[in-house]
Amino acid sequence: MFLIDTIDHFISGDWGEETLTAESPKATYCVRGADINNVNAHSFYGTPLRYVARSSFDNKQLQAGDIVIEKSGGSPTQSTGRTAFISQQCIDELQDVVCSNFCAAFRVKENWNSKYVFYYMQHVYNSGVFFNFEGKTSGLRNLQIENAFKSIPIEHIDKPIQDRIVHMLDKIESLIVLKNAINRNLPVRSAA
Repeated sequence: MFLIDTIDHFISGDWGEETLTAESPKATYCVRGADINNVNAHSFYGTPLRYVARSSFDNKQLQAGDIVIEKSGGSPTQSTGRTAFISQQCIDELQDVVCSNFCAAFRVKENWNSKYVFYYMQHVYNSGVFFNFEGKTSGLRNLQIENAFKSIPIEHIDKPIQDRIVHMLDKIESLIVLKNAINRNLPVRSAA
């Protein structure tokens, strides 16, 4: 089984316009590659507000459980393929969300826990696997998503086991977030 077998469908991105126009009247927040770390940290400040065509928004609106993947960008030391999990908190705070055209999103099939697939994709990214599926056009790295998803294996695990794994990883992630918050609030001591 491969990553492609977990996907129900892909959702393309739209960067839209900076200002309201007759052709782009729908205000929506747009998750870019630059927003991935913040979205994963449940910090949505700085996610840009853009304006898109109503028909585009209707086809590209994200919902809780969707996964955004960066398909263009990267660098020699950072591949494309970073992912963001669209949480219910993200939808509650931002309301209307799409991803940029330098990203794509996807929704997983019913028998898969989307957070499990997200955590697995983070593992794949951290292993450097996506470097093997990049093409370069005009100096920009592009992830060949379809080739990658058809080539990267994933073990099929029953959904109740996926749910338990996600529960455990979510607890660990919560502890990390708490530790980072504590560290940010510690007083800075001068070296005397």
